Amino acid sequence: MNIEVEIKVKIDNFEEIKKKVASKGKLIKSITQIDDYYVPPHRDFFAHKPHPIEWMRIRTNPDKTIFEYDRAVNKKDTGEQEYAEEYETEISDPEAFRKILGFLDFKKSAIIDKRREYWMCGDIEVALDRIKDLGDFIEAEAKGNFKNPVEAKQACKKFLEDLGIKDVEQAQILKGYPVLLLEAQNKS
Repeated sequence: MNIEVEIKVKIDNFEEIKKKVASKGKLIKSITQIDDYYVPPHRDFFAHKPHPIEWMRIRTNPDKTIFEYDRAVNKKDTGEQEYAEEYETEISDPEAFRKILGFLDFKKSAIIDKRREYWMCGDIEVALDRIKDLGDFIEAEAKGNFKNPVEAKQACKKFLEDLGIKDVEQAQILKGYPVLLLEAQNKS
């Protein structure tokens, strides 16, 4: 299990933000990822409001395919997500795995098609995302040795503020890409 602490913000000027990120770190890789999100027959992850606290996906990268289950751990006092527990494993035969999910009545609920750039900026991993039908985003994820999730989140917030992103607390998007896509599709 990994603990994930990150802040995601929608951005309007991808190239400007990219230049600022480049001045602070190093490009690790630029890839296209396809995330297929599934829900089990016994409960709909996306029915949990205001946003899901668990999700399951098959992530197809150029070099491998990963099956992942994430579960949010929320603060008791505010209900705000503190971090997420991640469980993942590589799939050697993705098509067979998808068939198994189908036989078990798991339904594909969303497909996220993204062009992602990974950058390392000290203790912060940055993902610059161009999401089909959603737009451009930046995610800052704590990767260093932080004392606790609160300290890690503060480091992410400061990094984004240093890029010139204003009101990070208000701009932060707590919903995942599949929820944002489903909401956008329901509006149109």
